[in-house]
Parts: sequence; structure tokens; C-alpha cells
Amino acid sequence: MNGLPIAFCGHLCQILSIDGLCAAKELSGNYGVLARCAFEQRAEYVGASMDGVEVPGCIIYECSGREARTSEEIEAVPKNLVRVVTIHLMDSKEEKVSRELVRRFPYSQFDFVHHTSSINEAWVDFAFSLKRLRYIGIMKTLNDDSLYVLQKLITSGKISALMMHPEACEGDTMELGKSLLCQEQFEELEIRNVDNAPWKGAPIRELLEFWTEESGKLKGKCLVLQEVHWGGVAQLAEFLFLRKFAALSPTLLRIPDVASLGRSPLGIQWALEVCSKEECRFIDKNYFHNHVTYAKPSCFYKFEEAEGDGKRRFYISFECAGQGGEGLGGGQWMPASYRGIKDLRLLRDTSFLCILFA
Repeated sequence: MNGLPIAFCGHLCQILSIDGLCAAKELSGNYGVLARCAFEQRAEYVGASMDGVEVPGCIIYECSGREARTSEEIEAVPKNLVRVVTIHLMDSKEEKVSRELVRRFPYSQFDFVHHTSSINEAWVDFAFSLKRLRYIGIMKTLNDDSLYVLQKLITSGKISALMMHPEACEGDTMELGKSLLCQEQFEELEIRNVDNAPWKGAPIRELLEFWTEESGKLKGKCLVLQEVHWGGVAQLAEFLFLRKFAALSPTLLRIPDVASLGRSPLGIQWALEVCSKEECRFIDKNYFHNHVTYAKPSCFYKFEEAEGDGKRRFYISFECAGQGGEGLGGGQWMPASYRGIKDLRLLRDTSFLCILFA
């Protein structure tokens, strides 16, 4: 790829995600060299606001996981290498931390994670004005006042990704996620159980049922399950099995404890189908989903059912390295493909699963 101008290659390396750089660094020529440098230097700043005051943060190198924590180390990192800033808002007090970090990191995109049930209107106005907003995270069920003020941001068309803790996936807070899934610019809803909290209800199954009602609007969107453990994966497995079972004969659902069959490896294998090479090429060509990479990628699986005169479907891929899989420093990460691992028994221990609504 030496025929490409150096400036163009450099700009491309700046805008690629870490997954994109992981693949690009294997290429030959100037582009591969630049991608390797960018991959090794790409960093994220993680900070927090508590009682309106900034909590000392750190810079994390995405390639190795190495951290810079002292103020001297952080200042030494060139600002153009920090592509993402994540700000954890530990309470709803008015703060200037977010504005200061936006000023301090002019090349970054910004993620905001709310750790309480309250969101103040001043933050919503600030986020609405932000041109480099990437995603927001919600860790608790929001109160009515917060749901009201957040509507300005939800309906703005500015949010492309939302992260929700299982504890937040209830009532009207869950409706926020469903509303965003139906918006054209929205790309990804992530359910992340970072602390392995017990599940209240079945939010993943609820979202999949929502897909059966609004499959047209959800086409091209991703539902990502991260660190959800078996409690989350079991909801997916039961949904798949029961939908497949009901298509054969709704009366079969009256069998006592029939849902438990869906949590067995045989039940999951019966409900899913390995995608053909042609289908994998179609996914690679047409969907953002294939930009997701894994330490040990699965193949693509397909769930399909009748919808009127046609069919609706979604594709599933997942991390086969398990909860203890190596990070980016552990080797070459790859997207799911037809050559990926074909073993649904590994689904039970996956740390990362991606559902693409097609």
C-alpha cells in the first residue's frame, strides 16, 4: 500500500477504531507501519466527578493495558493520541469537570457514565451542545425527573450508542433503550454487567421480544452483551428455543419446564444455524457488526423465523476465549467469520456477545 499518500494513511489511522487498527497493522508498506505505531500508542483517559470535583484519573493504552497515573505521566502523553475520554459521574451535583476535560482533550470523543438515579438538567444541556459525544452509560434506574430532562438528548438524534447496567433495565429507563434502537443514527445498545450483579427480571429477553415487534426499525442495529455471564446468555438461549418451539406448535409450550430445555447445548444448537460462506461475505460487506474483533472469534450463527410473507433474522457472534480471554496484547484479534470457531458450548462462558439485527 505504498502508493497511498503518507498524509492520507496518517489521517486514516487517526479515525480508525482500535479494532480497525488491530487489523490494519498487519498490512504491508507505509500504511501498515503507521497503523502499528498508532495501535501501540492509542490511549483512553478515564476520569470521574464526585461532589462536583474531579477525581484523579488515568490514561490507559488500549493495546497493552499499561496505565499512566501521575500528573507528570498524563501530561507527557500527546493529546492527539487520546481518542476517547470516559467520564464517570458519581452523583448528580452540578460540576465543571466535564467541560474542563472536553477543553483538555480537544481530539477526543466523550463517553459519560451516570452512576446514580438522578441526572441534572445542566449536564443534559452540556451534552446536547457537545459535538464529540460518543455514548452515554446508565448504571441505575432513573427517576421521573431525570427521565424528563433526558428526553431532550434522547430525541436529539445525537446518541449513537447506549450502555446500560442490568440494574437500569427496568420500567421507563428500559424504554429509553428501546426508543434509541428505533432511531436511524443509533448503532449499538450494550448491556454490561460489570460487577456480576444478580438479574432482576429478563431485560435481554425483553429486548429480543421488542425486536419481534419492531424488526424493521432495528435492522442494522447491534445488541451487545458484555460480562453478562450465564445469567444473561441464558435469557438469549431461552428466547431462541421458545421461538423455535412455538413455530412448530404453540401447544408444545404448555409442557412443564419446557424453557429449561433452551439452556442446554442441544437446545441452543437446534435453534441456531451456522451461516454459509456467502452469508458471512454479505455480513462483512454490509454491516458494521464485522468491525467487532475477538481474541478467539466464533463463526456467525443465524436465527431466522417467518414474518408475513418473508423472514426476519439476526446474526450472533461471540468471544470463545471465555471470561479469562487474553486482551489485545495477547495476539492478533480477528472479526467473526466462516472460519471462526463452531462450538456453541463455549457460549456459556463467553465474556462478549454481539447480536446483529438484519
